[in-house]
Amino acid sequence: MIKLKPSVEKLQAYFVNDIPYRVKLDENEGSNYLLKDGFKIDNFQPNLYPDSDSKVLRDKMSVYYGCKADNIMVGNGSSEIINTVINAYCDKGDKVMSFAPSFSMYQTYCDLCGAEYVGIEYEKDYTQNIDKLIAAANENNSKIVILCNPNNPTGLLSTREEVLKLLNNVKNSLVILDEAYVDFSENSVIDLIDEYENLVIMRTMSKAFGLAGLRVGAMIANEETINYIWKVKAPYNINILSQYAAEQALDNLDRVNDYIKEVKMLRKELSESLKKLNFTVYDSGANFIFVKAPVDNLFEKLMSCGVLIRKVKYNEEIYNRITVGTKEENDILVQEIKNIVGESI
Repeated sequence: MIKLKPSVEKLQAYFVNDIPYRVKLDENEGSNYLLKDGFKIDNFQPNLYPDSDSKVLRDKMSVYYGCKADNIMVGNGSSEIINTVINAYCDKGDKVMSFAPSFSMYQTYCDLCGAEYVGIEYEKDYTQNIDKLIAAANENNSKIVILCNPNNPTGLLSTREEVLKLLNNVKNSLVILDEAYVDFSENSVIDLIDEYENLVIMRTMSKAFGLAGLRVGAMIANEETINYIWKVKAPYNINILSQYAAEQALDNLDRVNDYIKEVKMLRKELSESLKKLNFTVYDSGANFIFVKAPVDNLFEKLMSCGVLIRKVKYNEEIYNRITVGTKEENDILVQEIKNIVGESI
């Protein structure tokens, strides 16, 4: 067998576990509320390639994101664009800095192009020390600095002042602000894209819009950077159906805003319920919460009764990331946890 290149040979294939479930709270997906009744397409022409520039979709996105369409490049999920940007800027041996653990694909995309991913540890309370990230980026002459804000998997939010400090002190690095979950925290810095030429922001329609299955994401930056990265964008990367469905979703921003408010309310209720069960619950600006359970093997015990959450191992300790579900889903989760906690007493 002809071997893969060395930087890829060591990677593990990404497979999603096909586990039967009653309640699925492990992938931070949004609810199916915008297109649950389907959608109708007029003048459907599947024989033609889709609009490679996603012009109509970018126009509608610009209203939601509060920028010009020329500031937006659309991707097959924000993951594709992150991969595109890392590949466009990084050669073998270039360093990419981020806090760790964070979105696991950052390291994979670095490995694919031979770049070196350097994860900066959290503080003991799991906050992200921006000064530490700045120092490491400058010391290592980092090509790219990635800040997931709110962070995945902890849900913790860096303040606007911290983001500004980062931008003002790593001017020789491209700064990727991964704002996949920022709809639930109202802490976006899209308004800064014309002030910082090295700022690139990633957004997605997978979470607040509940459209993870469509794979639609966006990169937002100043026009010069957009045009620069457009050189390496794959043509026709968003299919006709995904473009059209996303456009329809963006015509219902009132419903999106109502859903975001609902998730925030349910996040607070779920956090309080788990605190009463002696969980350590960390502050979250996302559509999930990061917790330390008072019992061992919570992930396995919940899975055995059809409730899926995510297990996170950090510094030899086990934590859990739990998506904020519907009220009914959260009630099932809490009741099953009560049963588990009761059995452990």
